Amino acid sequence: MSRSTEKDLDVEDLEDEFDIDEFRADTAVQEALSKGTDLRQYALEVESALRSVERDSIQDYICESESLAGLHTQIRQCDTVLDSMESMLRGFQGDLSSISAQIKYLQDESLAMNVKLRNRKAAEAELSSFIQQIVVTPDLISNICDADVNETYLAYVLELNKKVTFSKQESTKMTSACMDMAPELEKLRTKSVQKIREFLLERVGMLRKKMTNIQILQQSVLLKYKGLYHFLLEHAPETALEVKEVYTTTMSAIYLVKVKGYLAELSRARTEPATKSDLLGAEEWNAAGPSLSTASVSSFFGGLSSALGTGGPKPATARGDQAYKLGERINILEQVRDPPLIPAVLQQGGVPGSSSSGEGGIFYEAVFRSYSMLLIDMARSEHSFMLEFFGDADAFEQIFGKGLFHCMEHLEHYLISTWDAIACVLVLELMPRLTETLSATQLPLLSNFFHQGQALVWSRFKQIMEAHVASLATVAPKAPPEVHPHYIARRYAELASSLRKLNPPQYGPQMAAIHRALRVEVERLLQERLAGLLATRKSQSAFLVNSYELIASTFNERGARGDESARFEQLLDSVKALFVEECLAVDYGALINYIKTTEPLLITGGQADRSRVDVGGMEHLIRSFYDTWKQGIETVNREVMKSFPNFHLGQDILKQVLTQLLLYYTRFLDLVKTAYPQGAPFAHFALSIPTLMSEIRAFSRNF
Repeated sequence: MSRSTEKDLDVEDLEDEFDIDEFRADTAVQEALSKGTDLRQYALEVESALRSVERDSIQDYICESESLAGLHTQIRQCDTVLDSMESMLRGFQGDLSSISAQIKYLQDESLAMNVKLRNRKAAEAELSSFIQQIVVTPDLISNICDADVNETYLAYVLELNKKVTFSKQESTKMTSACMDMAPELEKLRTKSVQKIREFLLERVGMLRKKMTNIQILQQSVLLKYKGLYHFLLEHAPETALEVKEVYTTTMSAIYLVKVKGYLAELSRARTEPATKSDLLGAEEWNAAGPSLSTASVSSFFGGLSSALGTGGPKPATARGDQAYKLGERINILEQVRDPPLIPAVLQQGGVPGSSSSGEGGIFYEAVFRSYSMLLIDMARSEHSFMLEFFGDADAFEQIFGKGLFHCMEHLEHYLISTWDAIACVLVLELMPRLTETLSATQLPLLSNFFHQGQALVWSRFKQIMEAHVASLATVAPKAPPEVHPHYIARRYAELASSLRKLNPPQYGPQMAAIHRALRVEVERLLQERLAGLLATRKSQSAFLVNSYELIASTFNERGARGDESARFEQLLDSVKALFVEECLAVDYGALINYIKTTEPLLITGGQADRSRVDVGGMEHLIRSFYDTWKQGIETVNREVMKSFPNFHLGQDILKQVLTQLLLYYTRFLDLVKTAYPQGAPFAHFALSIPTLMSEIRAFSRNF
């Protein structure tokens, strides 16, 4: 092959082996090309340099040959050591495999032994429990049969109860052991039931003893042994029922006796403030000493006699003002939750600070509140005891039925004979408050008692108020009354203000109708049948002013304002004006008539017309007034003092009379000035207004 061909082949081989483009991108090649260096020459230089480097490297290897030989020897020694260690480790691996198998075997054995141990323990526990629950020990037998019933005996009964209950389980009663022990357990059950029955009946019998505190005995004795009753209830239900029936009968009789005795004691301490002789229209009585009107009205008006006829002797049943006055009796509504009254304390002189006690004893509302709270306290305690001891309160109504029935009879008996309207309303107010105290305890029996009692009390209250209205309608005065406040007005004011201050909200419309009926009859009696008997209109108006003022002031003083007080205040204002006119008409009637007839005649069409006026009469009147005005004022003062012994009322009436006199005299002087614009020839007889006013002030201050 030619040389050119070899070069071509070499170039082709180079192109195949190297990437020409890569060489072109090489920095050294680019630099050589840029300098115009001959590539062949450059290649030879490079090859020479490489050969030089190769020779240097070979020389270095030759110099280090001994070291490399030593290194080779060390490597071989290391391989030998590693081979021996590998053999040793393989031996260890074989030994560990053998040990692991042994450990696994021991672990399996341990698990199996643990399972067996647990099973044996469980079986032992089950068997031990079974034995303990089924085996009757001699100690248990001797204590159940021979020991006294006490707290220790209760523990033995509870243990026996567990054994009897266990022996009756389906999983137990078919076992041979249970069959063997069943007769013994039955004998023990029978013996324990007999002893428990005797014990409980004996403890129930202790409740019948006098002076026994039932609640303490229940809490400290019976409840302590409630487990005995539960044993009877579970294993001898007939005996448990017998014990419960004996307890129910015993407690029913005990509560009945207790309620009867308590009501009897309170009834002996009770006073009746009103009778049929104390109806509003009943005739007022006069005893040998002061009359009722004198004793009562004198506290307001200085001592007055009866205003209706001659009066009569005091009826044996009449009670007086207590029949109409509420007073401190209203405080019983704030004492609802107070403890029941103690009869022994009442017998020793009453209850200090009691608001429902009179001079002779306590009022019925205090009796009712007291025995109602006693019933509530006993019922709460008994209901709680029954739930805890018997587990239910099914027999509650049987226990308290007779006692509540007796209380209802007592209430009915009282209502048949009472005429105390205030007590009835107070009881009506108490009943909802007493019912509220039962809200925390479900005692429907007591709630029904209060609801039924409420209906009975309201019915009797209506009858009493109808009797009051009827008594007013049938009053037949035997003689004209005095002008002082009538005793019926005082009675009505006290009773109506008492009822208005109470006014139970559940009977609002009915109470309004009762108030209206009373007011109408009182107005009719005062205006038509009493005032009409007086001879003069002045006396009639004075009588009505005194009576109306007493009624209105009583309502105000008692804090019982309402429709009735507003009505009588209106009537009072109208009759005051009438009295003023009638009082002035006595001494100044001619002057007043002259003024009323002359005023429309003197001025016609806006101008004075003296020709139509009686100037002579005018002169006579002014001369007469000038001569008698002081005596006239003194006469008015005496009449007012005689007619109105109430200081404030008399002062007010006197001011109105004298003020009206001043107005009339002023109008009269205006007539004189109108008739004589230039001055009347008798003007020197005209009393000056300041003089008259000064005298009026003096009389008003000195009344």
